[in-house]
Amino acid sequence: MTVSRERADVQSSGNEARVRSFTDDLGQTWLVSERPFSEYDRRSGSSLIFSNELAVRRVRDYPSDWFALSDSDLAALSWRV
Repeated sequence: MTVSRERADVQSSGNEARVRSFTDDLGQTWLVSERPFSEYDRRSGSSLIFSNELAVRRVRDYPSDWFALSDSDLAALSWRV
């Protein structure tokens, strides 16, 4: 199975968010979702949350077309501070 077949797309409606999975160069499968900042965060906006069984990463500055990025570009984005 290719990585592109592993992608999942849940269209945004209400509280649902788009979700995508990809496998990085190390063979780790990541789930990526776009989530609004916590109500306790003084900033407004949303973050990309990258998660797998070993780690969670949050990226606040990301392109609006993140869902269309290649797997390698998405993996690189996950390391952006």
